[in-house]
Amino acid sequence: NENILSIRGMSKSFGRNRVLDHINLDVKKGTVMGLMGENGAGKSTMMKCLFGTYQKDEGTIYLDGKEVSFSGPKDALENGIAMVHQELNQCLERNVVDNLFLGRYPVNSFGMIDEGRMKKEASELFKLGMTVNLEQPMKNMSVSQRQMCEIAKAISYNSKVIVLDEPTSSLTVQEVEKLFQMMRMLRDQGISLIYISHKMDEIFEICDEIS
Repeated sequence: NENILSIRGMSKSFGRNRVLDHINLDVKKGTVMGLMGENGAGKSTMMKCLFGTYQKDEGTIYLDGKEVSFSGPKDALENGIAMVHQELNQCLERNVVDNLFLGRYPVNSFGMIDEGRMKKEASELFKLGMTVNLEQPMKNMSVSQRQMCEIAKAISYNSKVIVLDEPTSSLTVQEVEKLFQMMRMLRDQGISLIYISHKMDEIFEICDEIS
């Protein structure tokens, strides 16, 4: 099955307002799917239903051929779907390494947190052409660098699908170019990306398919 992610018949209403009405979406392995639509079209609602932030009213989600239903973004991340969005939920006082391993610190044979292994694994992740000072608190970093950290985290969880929600809204032209390089690299490694944007030029530049 070439589809890594399939959404079938997803519906969601808030009171009488039906935001999603039996939506279908297929994302193929190793592709970038652009998700377009004006504000209020339901793009974010659909993603929140996918990640379990909202409970969907109807519909089925298949990841890699298996039916899944996530209890929230953390559950989704642990099962291979990651979200990188504008309000990155990072612990800004802590550094990059801490943020990468929040909630799953590796421990050594004495049951102590294995700082060395964390640093080594973190620097491995950042070989992918991301230049980030791993010791630096997140609050001293640009939005673009923080996004790179979220992408590194997604990779470290072996994500099969990474969702990027309007990721370029506060990036410079150079930063956007760097993000796109990163996305192409991930795609070439067989990871699928869902790219939510209303910038037509970007969609045409980076996406293989558009929904």
